[in-house]
Amino acid sequence: MALEQHKALILEQLRTGKSVLDEARAWDEIVTAAHAIKPPAERKADQKRWADEHVFSLGLIYARHTGTLPGFTNCQAETRFERFVRAVMQDVPIPISRNLIKAAIRRLDAKRNPEFQVF
Repeated sequence: MALEQHKALILEQLRTGKSVLDEARAWDEIVTAAHAIKPPAERKADQKRWADEHVFSLGLIYARHTGTLPGFTNCQAETRFERFVRAVMQDVPIPISRNLIKAAIRRLDAKRNPEFQVF
């Protein structure tokens, strides 16, 4: 599995000085999330839905294991969450742009999303 090749890079994005990472549990959750989302069809709306679902599930994992909310930046530098999502999604069957990921994070709106309020 291609995801396994990037395990160290993916888990590195979850490591912070604030929390102790349970790598085995985090990895299991990431693999489960990656397999749960079906690849999108060719239509743009399907790609948008696909990115939104992936970013949402990865956002919950990120928040649970880092204790911080997922976010994005409009500048060239990526946030830790953006790097995490890109690392998980780098071998997906369709090319995924940074802009599609940023837009999905923006729509996620973790600060106002009640599912992220427990973190």
